[in-house]
Amino acid sequence: MATELDSIFEVIEHYRGLSAQYDAAASMSAKLVEGGEFDAAEAISEERLLALDQYRDVLLQSKPTTLAGVIALSRYVASLPAWLLSDEWHQPFLRMLADALDDALDKGATP
Repeated sequence: MATELDSIFEVIEHYRGLSAQYDAAASMSAKLVEGGEFDAAEAISEERLLALDQYRDVLLQSKPTTLAGVIALSRYVASLPAWLLSDEWHQPFLRMLADALDDALDKGATP
């Protein structure tokens, strides 16, 4: 049986990359004291956090197409710190996951 590719894995990896870039920038600015270098590092951190925030919506709205994708996305989002998630993400995300699970099961995946 051929395994269907699920683009959700690419979405998760892209978000991981953005998260790592933000963490690296934040770590750098945390090592600096007030001044020009600190200000530059903070500006980079803010840019990377903005990119992370913007892509978060893609992550939370991307519908997996396989049962493995549903599981991977569920586990990944569950591992994210609460401060990275907006206050109102739960219900739309859970609805989308339920729909993705229904679709995967309709295609013949076994629960």
